[in-house]
Amino acid sequence: IMALSEKAQATRERILVAATELFYLHGFNATGLDKILKAADVTKGNFYYHFASKEALAIATLDWQFDLITEEIQTQVLSKKSASLNTLFALLRLMAARQKKQYKNGHICGCYFGNFTLELSTASQAIRDKVTGIFKQYLSLIESLLVKACDEGDVDRKINPKQMSAVILSQIEGAILLDKAKQAPKNVDGSIRFIKQVLQPVS
Repeated sequence: IMALSEKAQATRERILVAATELFYLHGFNATGLDKILKAADVTKGNFYYHFASKEALAIATLDWQFDLITEEIQTQVLSKKSASLNTLFALLRLMAARQKKQYKNGHICGCYFGNFTLELSTASQAIRDKVTGIFKQYLSLIESLLVKACDEGDVDRKINPKQMSAVILSQIEGAILLDKAKQAPKNVDGSIRFIKQVLQPVS
């Protein structure tokens, strides 16, 4: 039973890996189920054992990617002892690094969650709810870091952390989109510099 369970888990992960790569590169609508099955080397029966539909698979990839990125943020950013403002910029630099890694691998595919937002948020309530929830968690993290940075005296207490968190995330997501359009990782670093100027203006 354990061997079968491990085999089933391995099959599910192969489907997630294949689907994520194809959705990232081509988008949801342009990726047919047959392409995913071929890339994952699974049968249609295997697929429907794990996922009720292609939409359900998309939601599962969003959860899977969010879990992986959350773990990356925890180990590379949040686990380090640093001032909250430095932690915020470390988070933003990590996001920029992901774009540069994509570029080195051949294509800037952008933000996985942003891509689904652009393509499906008007067509699928389930997808819209999922990406909205993910972005809310990012906003909450940025807001909490800003609140702490204000308490630590590194950011002007006059700023509204909730509003500023939305500005920061919008700035980064917009820069990621521009870099995807140009297929050159240039705008994200500029956005980080701009955010730093806003939060820490030179007196």
